[in-house]
Parts: sequence; structure tokens; C-alpha cells
Amino acid sequence: MDVVNNEAVYLENYPLGGYDLIVLGGGSIISAPHQIVNPVVVNTLYKAIKLKKKIMIWGSGTDWVPQKYLLQLQNKKELNLAVNKNLIEMLNEVLAESVWTGVRGPLTIQLLKNLGADIDNIHLSGDPGFLLQPGQSGHIHHPFLMDQSKKVIGLNWGTAGSNIYGNDEMNVENQLANALKSLIQTGYKVYMFVVWQNDILPSERLYNKVNDSQNVFLDKKLYNQEEMMNLIGHFTFTLNYKLHANYLSLASKIPFIAIGYRFKIFDFVKSVDLEEFIIPTDSDEINDDIMKLEKIISTNRNEIVNKMISKQNDYRKILSVPFENKLYI
Repeated sequence: MDVVNNEAVYLENYPLGGYDLIVLGGGSIISAPHQIVNPVVVNTLYKAIKLKKKIMIWGSGTDWVPQKYLLQLQNKKELNLAVNKNLIEMLNEVLAESVWTGVRGPLTIQLLKNLGADIDNIHLSGDPGFLLQPGQSGHIHHPFLMDQSKKVIGLNWGTAGSNIYGNDEMNVENQLANALKSLIQTGYKVYMFVVWQNDILPSERLYNKVNDSQNVFLDKKLYNQEEMMNLIGHFTFTLNYKLHANYLSLASKIPFIAIGYRFKIFDFVKSVDLEEFIIPTDSDEINDDIMKLEKIISTNRNEIVNKMISKQNDYRKILSVPFENKLYI
């Protein structure tokens, strides 16, 4: 098995002839930056089927869907999407020829339906991130986490280059700073963590805005998934910008509040039936939104965690289907 990045520089001239099966894996790679359909990925899979290769789509999804279409998709309405007709025809042929197609969220399925796909052959598989399990290594024993006098919130902040719903990352950051101060006043401490190198600078900026080193700690280290899940296990709940942090929190059985900055976050919360635990980045009431959700988590923690466990177990079974049934042979 070989793994190749989905960017054009890697895929456009990649030799497909030596493979029996081409798998489009997890991630938001049915779409591409500022494009609802990723032409590079579709062209590669289309070439594969013309070479008589088997293809599989395993837990992939979409992201770059304009906010104006989001509510319409949530309500299962028809959209008039401006996408190249030839590209759509190729995409639908790829979907029809795939030996198994699993996508990570119901909004992705609804989008593909709007693009003319036969969704009867598309499975809601969830993201391969649902296969994550806590490891035995990488336990983190930071003094900030050992203090039992206060509950700790895990906060993941960073940047998406302001390519977000509302187009104003700094406004979100300023509102978050106020929200963290409110949470501290109610008895919490905040442990800030990052999942991407580029997230460190904006996290430092947010840390300085809160300006409370006694109750806020910024961890700039990039951990592997086992270390990260062991870290998250210390938190009462997490407040996350990046999608990866939400999956890690769910797999760690720790309730989350997702910051809904683009389509993929809404797709995720809908996939696990926790749509109330998302705060859109175009909200002007982020502080109030967080405080309301904190109360819901405090009151209904066991119910929320049980739902998370149930959804993860369901998706683990679905993600294993194409391999257990050897559909790739």
C-alpha cells in the first residue's frame, strides 16, 4: 500500500497503473479550497476507472460549501449549484463505479444528491477518525492538570486564514477571550492546546488577551494522537476550532463544543446527532452561546457521553464493512 497527498502536484502525473485499488481516504477532499468539487481528485479517480482499476471512497467529505447553501442543505432543499457540467458527470460516474462509497456526514450526502448522484449507493460512514482509540503511551502529568480545586476546559484555537463563515476570525477571537473570562469566573481553568503549527501564533494572541496565567495555560507542543487523547481525558469538556480536535474529544469520551467555521464542522455535528453543540463563527453572541452550552453539558453529561460512544461504535462498524467483506478483491 502506498499513500499519496491529494494535491495536484502529487496526483496529476501519479502512475496509477501499478495498483489494483485506488482509495479516496478521509478528509474534506471531495471538495477543494473554494471549490465544491475537487477537479484533481475527480480526474484521478476517473482515470483509474478508465484504466480498469477498482476505486473506493472511504470516509471522505466536503468543506468548501458557501454558507448561503448550508441551511438549504440542512432542510434537504434543492440547490442550483454552479459547477462544471463535465466535472459533475465524471464525479457521478466515479461514484457509480466505486466498489464502496462511504462519506463522513449527512450534509455531504445531501450535497452529492444535489449534484445528481445516486445516494442509494452512498453510505454514511463517518470519518476514519472514529476508529481512534486511547493508547497506553504518552500520559501527560502537567501540574496545571493535577490541581483538583477547579475543573479544566480544553481549548483549541488557531487559524483558518479567515476563510470562515462570517469572514472575521479576529471578531471570533475577541469574543472567545471574553467567554474564557466568564468561564474562569464560574470556577474553570483553561488548558489551551494546538493541533497545527500555524495555530500557535493565534493561540498566543488569545492567551495574552485573557491575561490570566494563574487560570490559563498555553501548551504549544504538537502531540501525537495517543498523547492528545490522554491529554483531553483530563478535561471536563473541550471547546474546539479545528475538526480534528472535535474527533479527538469524541474518541476520548469528553463532551465538546464545536466552533462552526466552515461546512465540515456542521457536517460532523450532524453526523453524531449533536447539532446543538456548535457555535457558528458569524455569531455575535459567542459568550452567551458558550455559557448556555456549558450548563447543558454540566446537567446532561452522562447522556451526551453515552450518545458519543454509541455513535462512534456505529461508525466503527460501518467503516470496517468494505474490508471485512473484502470488496476490494
